[in-house]
Amino acid sequence: MHFSAPRDSISISIPSRPGAVSTTPAGALLVKPVADHHQRRAASLLVRRMYAWRGYLTDNISDHLDDPNRVALAAWQDDDLIATLALGRDSHHGLLSEALYAREVESLRGRGRTICEFSRFAVDPEFSSRHLLLTLFAAAHHYAHAIFAATDALIEVNPRHARFYEREFGFQQIGELRLCPRVDAPAVLMHRDLGLPVSALT
Repeated sequence: MHFSAPRDSISISIPSRPGAVSTTPAGALLVKPVADHHQRRAASLLVRRMYAWRGYLTDNISDHLDDPNRVALAAWQDDDLIATLALGRDSHHGLLSEALYAREVESLRGRGRTICEFSRFAVDPEFSSRHLLLTLFAAAHHYAHAIFAATDALIEVNPRHARFYEREFGFQQIGELRLCPRVDAPAVLMHRDLGLPVSALT
């Protein structure tokens, strides 16, 4: 399965080196990695606000992403940060999902796969749309595959959203229902093979 996003008014900026820049017309949707402390803080504030609104714990949300194996993508419309998604490449620090799904993670590693974990997903409800979600996840797919050289993506989601992730983004559930202590909410583990196609948004 592949997913795609509408091509109108979209600019995807995925710089592969420090200092790479991109421009986009007024009113367009731009997805790019956060570039400084102020953008990281804005992304974290959005995550905290939306997690609190859903009744999730927010104690484990930090403004700091100093690990080179982690990046936060942000979707912007003009000066508004309207959505964010964090990506974490597997490293000696491990993955967040190992706390609940160590067996599933080790199974992928044992097959020589390179894992990228998606987490800290939040959208400002004022701007929420299918267009935005597809664009953000297409950018995450591109970054994980092209920049992190990952072969597989994992994400922990609330089970009531699992069908949406399967239908829209091509994820498949590989981990059973458990309670995620980071947010004090139920979760299932979902997987996507990053070798499967996704429309290029350039």
